[in-house]
Amino acid sequence: MARLVVPESLRSFVRNDGTQTAATLAYYGAFALVPLLLLLLIVTSRVMFASEAAVAGLEDILSRGAPRFADAVLKDARALSQGHAWGAVSIVLLLWAITPFAAAIRRSFLRVFRTEQRLPFLKAKLVDVSAALSLLALLLFLVAARVAYSIAEKRVLGHLGLLKPLLGTVAPLLAATLVLAFLYRAFAPGRPGRGSVLAAAVTTALLLALIRPAFELMLRFNPDYGFAFGSMKAVFLLMVWVYYSFAVLLLGAEVMANLERRDALLLRGLLSGAGGPDPGLSPLLRRFVTEYRPGTILFREEDPGREMHCVLSGAVTLTRAGETLSVMRAGSYFGEMSMLTGAPRTATATVSAPGTRLVAISQDNFEVILRENPAIVRAILVEMAARLGRADELVGSASDGAARSDAP
Repeated sequence: MARLVVPESLRSFVRNDGTQTAATLAYYGAFALVPLLLLLLIVTSRVMFASEAAVAGLEDILSRGAPRFADAVLKDARALSQGHAWGAVSIVLLLWAITPFAAAIRRSFLRVFRTEQRLPFLKAKLVDVSAALSLLALLLFLVAARVAYSIAEKRVLGHLGLLKPLLGTVAPLLAATLVLAFLYRAFAPGRPGRGSVLAAAVTTALLLALIRPAFELMLRFNPDYGFAFGSMKAVFLLMVWVYYSFAVLLLGAEVMANLERRDALLLRGLLSGAGGPDPGLSPLLRRFVTEYRPGTILFREEDPGREMHCVLSGAVTLTRAGETLSVMRAGSYFGEMSMLTGAPRTATATVSAPGTRLVAISQDNFEVILRENPAIVRAILVEMAARLGRADELVGSASDGAARSDAP
């Protein structure tokens, strides 16, 4: 499955302009960072626990998420939170300032999943506000988890000896995985499976853990990076780091989306006209393959068309009113016209050779394949045109024969 999903995720990341989308998210994120931190400091100081513990936990989280820049950002946010009386209206305005960022994340996930979601204006704003609240809840969870870890570190972890460094590495990774899983589940359209969400979260958490030391190492050996921005160097470096982080987040979303459509990815090789699927993926295709005995009727004329079939081996004969239309052999497919038009079957399909193995493609998988593979759409249209041409020839031949038999 990794051999199937990972390369496809990289290709779809490029096709969906993941780097450009990451730059857009970094831009929106830069404007949303301070309002988000202000909201977090206000809530933690008034509702959850002592503000000093919250600030310490938040500082640790920011130092992991934005190396070298946490102190300056948090210092400004803390000064604002303590130097102003924040009423209900101010809190609502802060939340509203985060909604463009949340909306940008939601739109980027729609693009990754290739889903259109047209909502009325008010409903779209309510969805964006809910997404902003989800972001705030994620940070609250991280801060609470960090505070709880600090308490446990003082009371329990000191007695663990050599296990303490290991736990100090694993615990942040697990917390990041949980937060990312919640983020993916909250922003992904539809209802992705738990396995897909978890795989995306683990992938993203591991990549973020890898790029952080790589980024710090690059700055250590290139301390003048961003020097041209003068006093704005810290802001520039922060934007670069946030850009890389969002690129990784989007790559994880591509992994989740491709895991959700893995069946379509497996089956599309049968329709691509490129010699079938990758032989290395054949074990994954076994659950779609069925072997039939000669004489088995797959469907009859006027039956509803809910799936199409691809021939891996053997032969299937298509007949209409008892007359043979064509014989489908290995590499051929049939039954797609009924799925495309919603009309009943126009022929009867009968297995006509021993060792016939077929792959059934459901309408859902077929629609995904067509939506994401224009070349396959063209190949199917060409095949359908050729079949219509052959049908016209048969009708013409029959008409000519009837005309000759009626001639004096």
